[in-house]
Amino acid sequence: MNYDVTLKIKRYSKEKGSWWQEYRLTVDRFTTVVEALRRIKTEQDPTLSFRASCHMAVCGSCGMKINGKPKLACKTLIANEGKKEIIIEPMDNFPVIKDLIVDLNSVYKKMNKIIPRVSPPEEVLQGKETRLKPEDQKELWSFAQCIICGLCYSACPVVETNKDFLGPAVLAMTYRFSADPRDTLDKKRMEIVDNAIIGIWDCRVAGSCSVVCPRNVDPSLAIQKLKEMSMK
Repeated sequence: MNYDVTLKIKRYSKEKGSWWQEYRLTVDRFTTVVEALRRIKTEQDPTLSFRASCHMAVCGSCGMKINGKPKLACKTLIANEGKKEIIIEPMDNFPVIKDLIVDLNSVYKKMNKIIPRVSPPEEVLQGKETRLKPEDQKELWSFAQCIICGLCYSACPVVETNKDFLGPAVLAMTYRFSADPRDTLDKKRMEIVDNAIIGIWDCRVAGSCSVVCPRNVDPSLAIQKLKEMSMK
């Protein structure tokens, strides 16, 4: 069954600043927010700007606030929002470039600080095979699913007050590589994140990062595991 819905979108441009704009369209129970935004851009207003790519919650590019909560637009059905008016805003805690597009460069820079790759021992570099045990793979799997969408940063109360905080995604990635038995840089990473100002000890364990994660990464759990590694 089709029905009418209003999308109230927070727009932004460098020239005009921010303002609210409403669009009305007819949707059905299968219409996602990103599909609605594409229809608006195609049928009503070509100036509306947003990011979207894969439409299957893999690329992470369509992160935004939908009815006050950070979500992926491609994974959010309008029918599940339970309202005839959907409020859409850019994610919090990021500079807005245009409309719903935010600048994620701060996350990428923080990610590079923790050396986001496995650094194998010398014998592996010389051709010796080192396999990952099934139990280790099971432990690391969920933490390797991060798509760097930025939703956890939008929801994190610490990021809101401390822009230098490495943040949920970066710390979850730190655990993913540091807990990998094939890696040799775990101590070096711990020196970076074992910090009361930008690292694991500034986390307030609100858990909001894990609630909004579309890939069930559970960054809050990763941070607690890093604290345990630090204590040991």
